[in-house]
Amino acid sequence: GVDMHMVTADVATVRNLMLTVERSHLAVEAMVSAPYAAGLAALADDEADLGAATIDLGAGTTTMAVFSGGRFVHADGFALGGYHVTMDLARGLNTRIADAERIKAIYGSVMSGGSDERDMITVPPVGDDEREPPQFVSRAALTRIIKPRVEEILEMVRDRLAASPFTAEPRGRVVLTGGGSQLAGIADLATRILKRPVRIGRPLGLSGLPEAAKGPAFAVAAGLLV
Repeated sequence: GVDMHMVTADVATVRNLMLTVERSHLAVEAMVSAPYAAGLAALADDEADLGAATIDLGAGTTTMAVFSGGRFVHADGFALGGYHVTMDLARGLNTRIADAERIKAIYGSVMSGGSDERDMITVPPVGDDEREPPQFVSRAALTRIIKPRVEEILEMVRDRLAASPFTAEPRGRVVLTGGGSQLAGIADLATRILKRPVRIGRPLGLSGLPEAAKGPAFAVAAGLLV
């Protein structure tokens, strides 16, 4: 007999990904689940053995992989991610999507500080008219836009994990990877919502990576190298 763990995906989506790669004159050797790859890069050996979940907060999707006894035992995901936070900012601040992404990357946070109401951030206008003055918003205003969407994502993660084998690991740790995990304060917020110890996962045990690729946003790419 054999215990088999099968991860399924939409055939059309997989085919489109393969066609995109093949049009660049490359061949696809294998396909790997993104949160599993992130776990290969970001989990310590003991974490995979004792039970852990890797949550990859991508742009359009949030995916998760559960490890137990050193093995990959569960995968799940849903179509909500960092791009939706960017769109919330673009609408809330009435600015371009590219500017909203830049503001999120530099100033984005899910936790408010004592001086956030006084710290002002310049928001470029939507149009190209140089005579139109920029607007100014506080850091606290940014947090009020960002936090509800991130809470929604983390609550969906909590519900998906509750229906997974991760419930059998009461001391299991959660490791956040992906670009969305770079928001300030997200590990503390996730700890409160998921009621588990949470840390940000960066690639481990790989030498020769450039400094820019050592952050959690590159965990999946580093996992493919592993």
